[in-house]
Amino acid sequence: MVSELLEDFGYEPERVKLTWVSSAEPDKFVAAVTEMTARIKQLGPVNSQEAQTT
Repeated sequence: MVSELLEDFGYEPERVKLTWVSSAEPDKFVAAVTEMTARIKQLGPVNSQEAQTT
């Protein structure tokens, strides 16, 4: 739902990911943050002009 809303505003839905991680799972947390950081770097900056015109 959040990704659909962001897409309506001109943002790529790939910029959002919800991952449930317990405090007893530090390795899972690190993996989730590392994966999301790599994805955002690959997508590059948000085209703010395009996002604002929608």
